[in-house]
Amino acid sequence: MALWGHNEVAITLWDDMVDHPVVTAKVDTPAGELRVMAVPSLVGRTLVLTGLHIHGELTSANHVGAANLIVVAQVLMEMMDVDELIVAAGIRTTGANPGPRPGRIRISRHTAA
Repeated sequence: MALWGHNEVAITLWDDMVDHPVVTAKVDTPAGELRVMAVPSLVGRTLVLTGLHIHGELTSANHVGAANLIVVAQVLMEMMDVDELIVAAGIRTTGANPGPRPGRIRISRHTAA
């Protein structure tokens, strides 16, 4: 699985999919389309995404990989002009290991040299 470039990821916010405070976005990637839902909040220059859920329409986690999810996070931080992203995933209701709430993940923005 190849690491994606920032120019290969496009994020589109969907305003009409859900009610405030939940935000839905479509993420176009080389592996296919991802759909993302979360409750965002801005704390200084940190974007916090609470209750994050990701769904791949024609792809799976094995086709994306953790490193490429970091690329998506970097693109989001550039788009929102924040220095840090904190992700607090939603409770898994189905699939592997349903029930427990995952821990929070903190990602810092990398700037091009």
